[in-house]
Amino acid sequence: MALRIILLFALLVLPAGVHTEVPAVSGDPEKGKEIFKSKGCTICHSINRAGGAIGPDLTQVTVWRTDERLVNWLNDPPSLLKDTDMPKVPWTSEQDVFDLIAFFKSVKKDINKDFMGKVSKKEAGKRLVEEYDCKACHKIKDPESGRVRFPDLTREGRKRDKKWLDTWLKDPQAVKPGTFMPTYPFTDEERKAIVEYLSTLK
Repeated sequence: MALRIILLFALLVLPAGVHTEVPAVSGDPEKGKEIFKSKGCTICHSINRAGGAIGPDLTQVTVWRTDERLVNWLNDPPSLLKDTDMPKVPWTSEQDVFDLIAFFKSVKKDINKDFMGKVSKKEAGKRLVEEYDCKACHKIKDPESGRVRFPDLTREGRKRDKKWLDTWLKDPQAVKPGTFMPTYPFTDEERKAIVEYLSTLK
């Protein structure tokens, strides 16, 4: 309970995208896996694209979100996104949330960046979009990717210029406060490569 209070306080008083140091969330991934199934999470969400297709695929969710963000989201989704379809789940205890986060961490894939500097900037951007699993939320050409409630990026290059895309990827909250889009841990080189790729989607 104390950890939850600290996390909630941080969420309320700190600007979006700023996080405070908190004790590491400790959980059991096997118990988390069972909770993911027993609570019906697979109705909406998938892991490695196996499961529901209403909410985002959660394979790489711990790349996009910090522990504190996940704890607060899992405890009270509407407090973070007013019009979300995600319900407030009646967890048995706070440990359920910690176990679930541990499960998400156990399925996370390493981000491969070995191709950086070896392929064109456009190709690097395309591969980074795959590595960071942007298609967990967004459709990009492939009709089976993404989710309906998130923007389709198939023709993003027609709608946005490179300057806007770069600013957006660097700090989404600065462009649209309250957006559900996370701030990814892109390096400058990675961000510019992704911008190059997205700008070709027309």
